[in-house]
Amino acid sequence: MAIAETSLPRLGNALILRAIPTLIAALVITFSRNHAPVVGLAVFVGFGFLLAAVMLFTVMSVPLDGLNRKLFGAHAIVTAVSAAIAAASLSGGLPALILVISIWAALTAALELYAGYREQNKTVAKEWLTIGAFTAVLAIIEAAVPLNDVYAVGLFGAYAAMVGVFQVIAGISLRTDSPLKNEVAS
Repeated sequence: MAIAETSLPRLGNALILRAIPTLIAALVITFSRNHAPVVGLAVFVGFGFLLAAVMLFTVMSVPLDGLNRKLFGAHAIVTAVSAAIAAASLSGGLPALILVISIWAALTAALELYAGYREQNKTVAKEWLTIGAFTAVLAIIEAAVPLNDVYAVGLFGAYAAMVGVFQVIAGISLRTDSPLKNEVAS
């Protein structure tokens, strides 16, 4: 089942709202002189809890079909649990940072990619598939490439910057491409 064209502005707003915790994480990491694992984990804790709240808001405010609603609900739960694990692992160093971020990224990428794959609205599917692909790349690099502290934290910051900007652009695009806006403009 596809997201109705009339729901695109709400989905666009949800994507813009979803960009806020992502861009905050990018800014904190970018302007922090300390790229120690504890900083990366602390930023992920804040990012995770804020993103989980936004995802739950999306589930409640955007009319998604049954399975996509469950997929984004699962995304919120995985993100909140990952943030809680990161909070409990603040003293775990680089292994904890890499483990938490790579597992979170792998799970949420799979959820987002599957939601995009099954979405019939091509515009929405493209946005979800792109975000899922960015997240999958983060998971693969964090898990498979040997990284030091600076690169592991910096990679999460770079991911957050790219995805945050993409979400803002995608959200604006969904809001302005909706048939309701087109009808008002005519």
